Amino acid sequence: MKKTSYTKASLIRELAASAEITQKKARFILDELTRIAYREAADGGFTVPGICRLDVVLRKPRRMKNPQTGETILIGEHRTLRARIVKAARNAVTPPPEDLVTVLPDEGPTQAELEDFSNAISFCCKKCGQEIEAPRAAIGIEAHCPACGASIIVPAESEAGTLHGPALPTPTVPPAAPTTAAPETPPASPDATSASPFTSPATPESSSTTSEPSPAATFAEQKARGGQTIRIDLAALGFAPEEHASPRTLSAKRMLSFFCKNCRQEIEAPADMAGTSSECPACGVSFEVPFFSDPGTLHGSDLDDREPGDPEVRDARARTIRIEVPDDF
Repeated sequence: MKKTSYTKASLIRELAASAEITQKKARFILDELTRIAYREAADGGFTVPGICRLDVVLRKPRRMKNPQTGETILIGEHRTLRARIVKAARNAVTPPPEDLVTVLPDEGPTQAELEDFSNAISFCCKKCGQEIEAPRAAIGIEAHCPACGASIIVPAESEAGTLHGPALPTPTVPPAAPTTAAPETPPASPDATSASPFTSPATPESSSTTSEPSPAATFAEQKARGGQTIRIDLAALGFAPEEHASPRTLSAKRMLSFFCKNCRQEIEAPADMAGTSSECPACGVSFEVPFFSDPGTLHGSDLDDREPGDPEVRDARARTIRIEVPDDF
């Protein structure tokens, strides 16, 4: 059974019975309260005790777009009345549940980030010395060495001498000690005189030069060591899914459609605006964007499942005005 709506006449009867006055006096008091609220709200704000706060705010200019014609419209700067429910009234009418707010755990790296090795980290296992490669999204995560199974923590920077790390510094050769006396030169043997004229004798300087690898060659060798690097298994990090889902295309932005409570203009808004205050582009009355579409509107019926060229869909879009998130939101 549908409950009868509570009208102004019902309010006057209840006030008169509670205050033990006539209904005429109760009506007069209610009318005076309305007149005072209108006057004070325009002059700096008025609070209806225990119910709401009325004040005038200045709305900035906002741009909107008509979805049917594509024309951009501008709602100019204007003053409008704002009503804010006081906390006592909100808690009395809709008491907040105990489990209203739930603290969610921090989200770990996404699967795409864990599979991105374009800017990876390379390091060596402290136990067996195996070179390991891991994605940058795994920094600070504890895993296991794929070679020996020892516990490792992915560092923030690549180690020197590894695949993605800087080149190792070139070792310095200590200077040779000075000799006090030159050794006696042995007599030349026939074999020495028969040596090839194209062969030059080795000197200490040339031998030391050939034994020291150049930094460029060392760096190239380190990069060539990629074949010795083991890429860490993402399953060891505990983030890889059991089975890879097939790629899916992103769905279009969800839209809401509803009627203006004042002029009954059908309005369309993105779901991101649900719960926010806006204004009707037709009459300018302030309203709150609902969380669900009203029945009988563009997105509150089965029109979303029909083809865009359907006559009913075209008629619904023609009578619907879209609002967007304002620039100053």
